[in-house]
Amino acid sequence: MPKTRSGYTFQVDGRWYARFDYTDDSGKRRNVKRRGENRTHAKELLKQLLREFEERGARSVENDRMIFAELAEHYRENYLKEAEYVDGRKVGGLRSVSSAKTFLNSLCEHFSNRRLRTITYGDIQRFRSIRLKTPIKRSEQQKKPIKRIELQAPTKRSEQRSIASVNRELTLLRRMMGIAEREGWIIKNPFDMGEPLINPADEKKRERILSREEEMRLLEACTGRTSHLRPILICALDTGMRHGEILKLIWADIDFTNGLITVRAFNTKTMRERQVAMTIRLEQELWKLYQTAQNKNALVFGIKDNVKRSFNTVRSTAKLPDVRFHDLRHTAATRLVAKHLPLSEVGRVLGHTQPTTTYRYVNSNVETAKRAALALDTFQAEIQTEKTEETKERIN
Repeated sequence: MPKTRSGYTFQVDGRWYARFDYTDDSGKRRNVKRRGENRTHAKELLKQLLREFEERGARSVENDRMIFAELAEHYRENYLKEAEYVDGRKVGGLRSVSSAKTFLNSLCEHFSNRRLRTITYGDIQRFRSIRLKTPIKRSEQQKKPIKRIELQAPTKRSEQRSIASVNRELTLLRRMMGIAEREGWIIKNPFDMGEPLINPADEKKRERILSREEEMRLLEACTGRTSHLRPILICALDTGMRHGEILKLIWADIDFTNGLITVRAFNTKTMRERQVAMTIRLEQELWKLYQTAQNKNALVFGIKDNVKRSFNTVRSTAKLPDVRFHDLRHTAATRLVAKHLPLSEVGRVLGHTQPTTTYRYVNSNVETAKRAALALDTFQAEIQTEKTEETKERIN
């Protein structure tokens, strides 16, 4: 432990300072100096510095002037990298580097030159408020770096920023401040100094599921240049698999003998391997692809990037502009529940680790609402029948 003296305050050109000297572990003499507003403030600064030095060490005191841009650079070099896997398990890096870069750009624009220790709980609250009032611009929709943050009303060329989007930025900021706390660059993570700033319950949940007629229109629109999308959509509708899980399937994952698809751990969001069964129509679609596949070790659907452009074409042709690819997963979950499959089993099919996640995927549609009303009507009818029978018995 570096040795230190008690320290002292002094005045130079009318300005008051707090200072103490210490010898580091290598035997080199060092000093820490801070400027106070007046003599009293300088004395208080000295007490704080000495207390922090004794409790947290020299490194904490030396880095108290570190700015957010330095933390961001540290995060880029050590954390912002592609995911690394060992034996099918993620041991480092991020699954989505591109989105993390976008979030980091936003944080740097707002906090770049701020000293880490001056960022307060209130500062983060204000950042959240600003971001919620800042519409998504076309440059962001194209995943370009954010050039500035400003308050303005939404225009025809912009969209309202969602709570979920801001929550992702705050989640990254919370992690970064946690790293800073572990490294001794800040005393305490400002996220821990008040009520939760990230509340997933406030996010607008998607409640869009496809009817049978809408599904038919969507699949019928997969013709010509978008015909390759049909088996992909059927896979999503009949298995509830995620977009990324589907596109990363290889033929070794398809077991035609037992009618099973293996979703490998490193391709899933939860890093847990699972198996899903094939429906008859999905097995037929996959068998057609298998027969024409030249490389049996290649990707099942032969697509390495996303299918956003072709999916936009298909949903436009089907006159379903509000449908998103992920809604197919919601549709699959809702249909399974409608057929009385227990929620716990639905969760296993979808690859959920928490029951609450499955609840969010099960949406009520018009048919569900009608079934609920019918169930209550049946209940009331049974009560009325019992009353009628009791009346008859009293009369008799």
